[in-house]
Amino acid sequence: MIFMSTTKTRINTDSDSEETPEQFITKAFDYFNQESNEHMNGLSSSPFFITMGEKTTLFDGYGDAINFDRIKEDGWVSTQINELTLTYENNESALVTVDFSRINESEVAYSTSLGHYLLIKQDNLWKLKGAFFLGGLSLGGEK
Repeated sequence: MIFMSTTKTRINTDSDSEETPEQFITKAFDYFNQESNEHMNGLSSSPFFITMGEKTTLFDGYGDAINFDRIKEDGWVSTQINELTLTYENNESALVTVDFSRINESEVAYSTSLGHYLLIKQDNLWKLKGAFFLGGLSLGGEK
């Protein structure tokens, strides 16, 4: 099943052409923790895809894929990067693997996931093109 969002929210994200893929992903997680759908969309190339297991869904941007109100219902307060690995990089694309945990209000990790993030160069700046998750991960469902 493929879904295409119609929301078109884009803002300037102050990207840096000298930014490494690892720095870029760290910034994306910072925006996630700030609950900034707009900034997350600004870091994305459209369409942005998320593959979970065998299901791929298309969105206008990464921020359009996340429903923070619903994720909070699961106990989410923040997300912490446990390990970040640059799997591949060339002049046009990169693949970054991130082991991360969702943290609750007691500062306890209640969920740990492994994500693979595909980045592409657009106007000499890194942009998120897609994310792959082999296991289940709640994005909060429909907004």
